[in-house]
Amino acid sequence: MLHIFCLEGEQIIPLHTEDLKKKRNQRLWIDTINLTKKEAELLKNVFDLHPVTVEDMLNLRVRIKVEEFPDYVFSVFYTLRKSRQLESIEIDFVLGKNFLITNHPKDVGATAGLREKHEDLAMLLNKGSEYVMQRILSQEVDQFFPILEQIGEEVETIEEQITTRSKTDMLTKILALKRMVIKVRKIAIPQKEKAGMLAKMKYNVVDKKAIPYFRDVYDHTIKIADTIENDREAISDTLSFYVSVVSKNTNEVMRVLSVIATITIPLTVIPGIYGTNFTKLPGATTALGFWIMIIIMMAICWLILYYLRKKGWM
Repeated sequence: MLHIFCLEGEQIIPLHTEDLKKKRNQRLWIDTINLTKKEAELLKNVFDLHPVTVEDMLNLRVRIKVEEFPDYVFSVFYTLRKSRQLESIEIDFVLGKNFLITNHPKDVGATAGLREKHEDLAMLLNKGSEYVMQRILSQEVDQFFPILEQIGEEVETIEEQITTRSKTDMLTKILALKRMVIKVRKIAIPQKEKAGMLAKMKYNVVDKKAIPYFRDVYDHTIKIADTIENDREAISDTLSFYVSVVSKNTNEVMRVLSVIATITIPLTVIPGIYGTNFTKLPGATTALGFWIMIIIMMAICWLILYYLRKKGWM
């Protein structure tokens, strides 16, 4: 689906696809959602797009990049959404001297909001199409921050729960967070590099006055990359902490079982001896023989416990 907006004077005029070629030399923003081959061919013919650019716009999961062509700059970035699962959404930008094409498989907040705010769009297009790109890119890059904040809070919560009670589902939560961080990191690190290209390199379609705005986007991507690295280290530390707590609890259980085994082994020896078929055993014929055996067994228990406590093993 194509949403075409043209700046005429100080007003934004929505256009139909058949009017696009006539308005080619005016300032335009074309927002495409789930681009079709027919629409891609139209954009290719009107804006003289390279076949490689059109191919990348039609394909999903293109790597993050910034490529300069004679009449435009083609770039691919990603934004994040999280409901039940973390979702990455590709956004393609084709930035020309007087036009901007944005392409994404599903609607995103920055473009949807700008389509409704014609005054803001007119102001940005009046400055240049690069300002529209910067606004969209900035808002979508900022979508990383709430997700990173949520990851940080979940790590802190898990650390608190580990110290109070070590449940079996803790490992599942930690590994889920680890997978999420890896997914975000795969986007954040290359995105920082490519945002730096927009902020530092000179392109003939980008006004010098717009560079500080792209530099602000670059600063945000640096902060995101640094935060995700900190989260990655925190999750690794949390996993190590969890393993050590589980190991400690296991050792506690094994120590208790070892104490029980140490006590019960000699207790089973005495009844085992008196359970043999010999006719003459010490104390077997006396009335108090049974109670003497019980007292001896209790004394052995006490001596074992005293010895273990003295050694600091319990």
